[in-house]
Amino acid sequence: MINERYLELGLTALGRTGEKPGWFGGHYGAAVLAAYYLDRDIDLPEHVRTGIQNMADHLIAASPELFVPYDGEQADPALLERILNGLRANTARLSHSGHGNAYGFLALRALLERPDMLLPSVVNGFYNCLIASSEGPGNRYYGIEDYSRFTVDQVTAIPAYQDLDELAERALEECRHIYPGQVIDGKKYHFTGEVEHGLTHAQALIEYDRLGFPELTEAGLPNHRIQMQLNRTVPVDHEQVRGTEIVVPPFTSIFAPEYWGRTYNDPHCLKVPYAALFLLQRLPEAKRAEAEYNVCKILGQMN
Repeated sequence: MINERYLELGLTALGRTGEKPGWFGGHYGAAVLAAYYLDRDIDLPEHVRTGIQNMADHLIAASPELFVPYDGEQADPALLERILNGLRANTARLSHSGHGNAYGFLALRALLERPDMLLPSVVNGFYNCLIASSEGPGNRYYGIEDYSRFTVDQVTAIPAYQDLDELAERALEECRHIYPGQVIDGKKYHFTGEVEHGLTHAQALIEYDRLGFPELTEAGLPNHRIQMQLNRTVPVDHEQVRGTEIVVPPFTSIFAPEYWGRTYNDPHCLKVPYAALFLLQRLPEAKRAEAEYNVCKILGQMN
């Protein structure tokens, strides 16, 4: 059963992640927090709840060193500002497909609910992770030498979002064309991964607003538009990509037993369905079935 222990474990793992250089390890704590909130927020079939716990437990068992609790520390409410500073760094520019925000809103929500977890080691470790995630290199997208130089003024295909519902709708619309990642000229491009991160990034920006930090949302919205345009740089006519588009997913419901009946090594296995279900709730009813179908093209590639 998913309970408060998973919230504590998720925050602990985010703190432990920052004990070493880099940001990628934040996936695991964020996945466990996503498991906690997905189970709590959304009315789910029982087989999905069972699957969530199995997936979370699998990820915890795969990296047990991240989930060792911190003992003997006192919480300090003033430390929340340090987390906010890390989030400000991640909304200041597009970096690593918005990973810092995808981690960050989950941590912010959890820490607002559980200020007793504002432990120095949790906060300082996760702050290090946030800063690392805000300093992404510039060659992530095909044909773009340095995406950090790409400005919102260069965004021609993604109009400014009129509201947060439109943000949700646009992020889901980008799932219409899904191409598996490919190695091109010796470099790995995560074509599907970039699209799924458009979902997690959008969820983060919407949640910042709901949690009472609209300034983070406003700062991040232009970056999401940049991300959406850069995600379209897939070289569809390249010999490595041509004909690889996933047109028919292996299942058509996010609740499919085929998805929830197994475990995955990829920690996106929980964050992506959580983000998708969250965003689908903001979509007009008539558009939800097609959007869900397209999301399943992503989920069907999880490993």
